Amino acid sequence: MHTPRSAFESNDTVNRVVSLLIRFPEIHSIRSSPADESLTLSYAVGLRLDRCAIRAFGDCVGEHVGAILELRGETPAKISVTGERDANVTFLHVSRDFGTFTREELELQVALFGDRFGASLVKNPASDDALDDDPADRDELVEAALDALRDPSQRKRLVGFREEKRVLVYFVHSGKGAKARARS
Repeated sequence: MHTPRSAFESNDTVNRVVSLLIRFPEIHSIRSSPADESLTLSYAVGLRLDRCAIRAFGDCVGEHVGAILELRGETPAKISVTGERDANVTFLHVSRDFGTFTREELELQVALFGDRFGASLVKNPASDDALDDDPADRDELVEAALDALRDPSQRKRLVGFREEKRVLVYFVHSGKGAKARARS
């Protein structure tokens, strides 16, 4: 039985999420969770960070995000930074609520990671598909991608991640025995 895709699963939405990952090669993966209206951005650092370093960097991110939101008269419903350590890599996950997350904060996060970790921040190789060099167009693409992730009709979780020069997007169905469907 064929069931029509939701508006969120459109090619346009997939393209927007792909463009977001291409625009920010520092982001390792993006996960949206419509159930709790949150977004998790993951970054890979080519160092094995200890818990203290992860916590300190999380505090730094929280302070900077808090300052931006304070200027706008907002408070975050959710902000957390967690880490997973492997032998030579640490994955840092920044979880945020959709309601107060903005393009400016995304740019701030990328800058904080770049400043703190420098060459140790794992960046995806440049894509063969070049994005427009006009800063206004790039900003518009990012805003459109964030709007697509915030779409209230969204019912399925989304995971977008990099694999070498490719970006894969999965829609994760909730429920027992659920399977994810890949789109690229």
